[in-house]
Amino acid sequence: IIVTRSGYIKRMPLTSFQSQGRGTRGKSGTSKSAKDNEVAHCFSCNDHDSLLVITMKGVAFGLRAFQVPTGSRVAKGVPIPSVLPLKSDDVVASILPVSKFSADEFIVLATEHGWIKKTPLDAFETLTSRGLIIAALAEGDCLRWCKKCTDDDDILVGSSLGMATRFAASQVRPTGRTSRGVRSMKLKEGDKVTDMSIIERNSEETEFILTMTANGYGKRVQTSQFRSQARGGVGVIATKFKSSSKNDVVSCLRIVHENDEVLIITNQGIIVRQKVNDIPCQGRAATGVMVQKVDVEGGDEISSVSIVPQYDEVNEA
Repeated sequence: IIVTRSGYIKRMPLTSFQSQGRGTRGKSGTSKSAKDNEVAHCFSCNDHDSLLVITMKGVAFGLRAFQVPTGSRVAKGVPIPSVLPLKSDDVVASILPVSKFSADEFIVLATEHGWIKKTPLDAFETLTSRGLIIAALAEGDCLRWCKKCTDDDDILVGSSLGMATRFAASQVRPTGRTSRGVRSMKLKEGDKVTDMSIIERNSEETEFILTMTANGYGKRVQTSQFRSQARGGVGVIATKFKSSSKNDVVSCLRIVHENDEVLIITNQGIIVRQKVNDIPCQGRAATGVMVQKVDVEGGDEISSVSIVPQYDEVNEA
């Protein structure tokens, strides 16, 4: 499913994209007819999953994946207001596909200024397309990320300047939908939260953190290199930047497994489907390698990384 910054949404089969080699240009995943038709969100799901649509102003909507109209690889999609009653001054911040509403799982919400809150997942089971306010935001802040977790998991929060902190999800107490939450990490001046991921506590040997920069450089880092800390700290270095890559920032800190495939997508809708084990595993202080060629001079940058779910690969076989 692809959502654009100009407010269009569409659903495509994963077979529209074949796996490609590292460092390739990729295929267009949306129409280039409009200058403002940049991709904002790209993720994979099952047709019967529930979608929790979270806006930057802290409003949540619910719908099923099959309710999103299908479109071709180069189609523009349909306006979001034709699917959800989204206000003209609000923007979709995150979309979370949910297969099952479990009683022991939580929804973790994070803002750009570093605030985080945790709410039981089953509280969203009856969520409809009418919408519901789920977070109180400070002036100038906006809601950006929505993830599922349990109290046995760890939360990884990364910043645009290459810092990251890891802490136990149990350090964030469950709160009501109208609370602002607590501080996730201490940000330096000019820095902001750029991604949030969930680390399963007992899977460190098989999980990696995929770090991608806006200019297309990436690497895998073992999750064990990010030690668990107290919530609200400065964190540790997650990546350094190439000296030749000016004004580069972190665009993604995503949990992956070695046998996964990912869809890497740029603002201008160029998509590469790539195997994770083709991306080298490096240390936290490394700068990574060129994963996808990005037209930096033309104003393009990496905007989203989505994991290709293995159950879809089984269905295709």
